[in-house]
Amino acid sequence: MSLPAWAQVESSSNNTGKTIFLTVPFAAGGPTDVMARAFAQSLSEKSGRQIVVENRPGAGGNIAASYVANAQSDGTHLLVAGQAIMAINKPLYGKLNYDAERDFSWVGMMGSLPNVLLINTHALAARSIQEMVTYIKQNPGMVAYGSNGVGSLTHLCTEVLATAAGLSLIHIPYQGVAPQISDLLSGRIAFSLVAASSALPLIKSGKLQALAVSSKSRMPSLPDVPTLVESGFPMLDVPVWFSIVAPGNTPAPVLQTLRNEMSLALKDPKYEAELSKQEGQLAFISPESAQEMLVRERKIWSDAVIKTHASSS
Repeated sequence: MSLPAWAQVESSSNNTGKTIFLTVPFAAGGPTDVMARAFAQSLSEKSGRQIVVENRPGAGGNIAASYVANAQSDGTHLLVAGQAIMAINKPLYGKLNYDAERDFSWVGMMGSLPNVLLINTHALAARSIQEMVTYIKQNPGMVAYGSNGVGSLTHLCTEVLATAAGLSLIHIPYQGVAPQISDLLSGRIAFSLVAASSALPLIKSGKLQALAVSSKSRMPSLPDVPTLVESGFPMLDVPVWFSIVAPGNTPAPVLQTLRNEMSLALKDPKYEAELSKQEGQLAFISPESAQEMLVRERKIWSDAVIKTHASSS
């Protein structure tokens, strides 16, 4: 295994607390990592602490999750955790080295990012979701789509769409966005759900077309592109969200301090600007509301794993 990539955010001169290690479950350079580093910079400035961002990719986030779940519970170790770690991986993998319900304490929501359903119109002649569905039904088992891997959010969302519309598709999983986009441009795959920040340049250049976005409302930068909900799939209001969690037995006073510091960091104009650049949105959720949300998310994605027969094997 390669060594994790490290990046250090300079602490302010009035550093009054311990260093915080912020673990990112993906490789450096992706949308999650970019958001995490922007957040770390703002958190450092607002808290007066040194923040060290460490990347521990692999196994759908399970390597990073297991590491933080077993780390010191003194507020010095935090994890960037999205749907995979908090809701999808348990039904997908079965046995894990951590339990998301027991081993993590909610700190706050870092934000959410929409995915864009991108299509290569040379490989699939469609200008709307409805036309895409019609084409695939006329060519069952002939159309391939890409995802971020078996059991990933993009895989499950597409399979939920396929189940709802009665479609037969070929699934091609990828380990990175670059090869996925390369195959989408070449026509090896016909469509894919891609992070908005990666999708926009391809749309603006005219190389690929956007048919829908996965957020609740339309993206300001793509006002003419409908949401999946508007396109007839009410169950697919599924932006990618990212929370910050601490080890499960972190003391309540420590958690409250972290929440207070995170609240200040999220209001930093520099962080808001970076989030906007990624086409993301802030989402303030209290610990109580977060638990209600997580119960819903775990039910949604457990059902999706079962219905799509997703498997880690």
